[in-house]
Amino acid sequence: MKTFSATRALSFSAAIGQCLAATTQGIPGSIYNRLVEMATISQAAYADLCNIPATITTVEKIYNAQTDINGWVLRDDSRQEIIIVFRGTGSDTNLQLDTNYTLAPFDSLPKCVGCAVHGGYYLGWISVQDQVESLVQKQATQYPEYTLTVTGHSLGASMAAITAGQLSAIYDHVRLYTFGEPRTGNLAYASYMNENFEAASPETTRFFRVTHADDGIPNLPPTEQGYVHSGIEYWSGEPHSAYSTFVCTGSEVQCCEVQGGQGVNDAHVTYFGMASGACTW
Repeated sequence: MKTFSATRALSFSAAIGQCLAATTQGIPGSIYNRLVEMATISQAAYADLCNIPATITTVEKIYNAQTDINGWVLRDDSRQEIIIVFRGTGSDTNLQLDTNYTLAPFDSLPKCVGCAVHGGYYLGWISVQDQVESLVQKQATQYPEYTLTVTGHSLGASMAAITAGQLSAIYDHVRLYTFGEPRTGNLAYASYMNENFEAASPETTRFFRVTHADDGIPNLPPTEQGYVHSGIEYWSGEPHSAYSTFVCTGSEVQCCEVQGGQGVNDAHVTYFGMASGACTW
């Protein structure tokens, strides 16, 4: 795997000048630790939640056989938090969803005017929407003071984003952490997510879109097909640390994307030293 050090990243950023969005090196340790925690849960979803933090309780699984969407509703009583996590691609059925780039109207969220999302992932969302909303409602009713967080990696990241967008119409202050997220929707969708998750700046955002080195999946689907990223990008370099994590804001041309990675590569399957489903952390 290519190694992207903080020094190399800064040199690269300077070289491309105005083509790169505004970039700040280093994030607070508290935010970095939170990103690692959510990445742990997202990567563990590939192996039935192996090695997740001990404070987290599994409430119930989310599953649809037709789309092979897998997810879980979790609860962390130490944080007073309800967590939804979606597994990434794990089957040929999932791969068919991945490659369905046709933009689909986000009809399940009428208030998102003009919004369209990835056609395959929208089919995935519709297949589990009733389960998710019912399970979350039960937990939110039982634990009304708890916050709601949604996370996932790859396909699971886009599923998390669509889910969080939907649930934000019902619940206040939903937080979203995605890892290796493909572009999930059009400009109207991205604008809706940025506004509703206060992603105008790192100080206010509740949408943390985490990328790694030259991960190729954030370059898909192509922008030429109407896709736009949303959220604030947190770009992790190597060796992974709070210092070598960059906050990237501004235009569509973001830190990870300009590295030129394509498709599933080493940087995509590993986040903060944790490989998808490996459970060796």
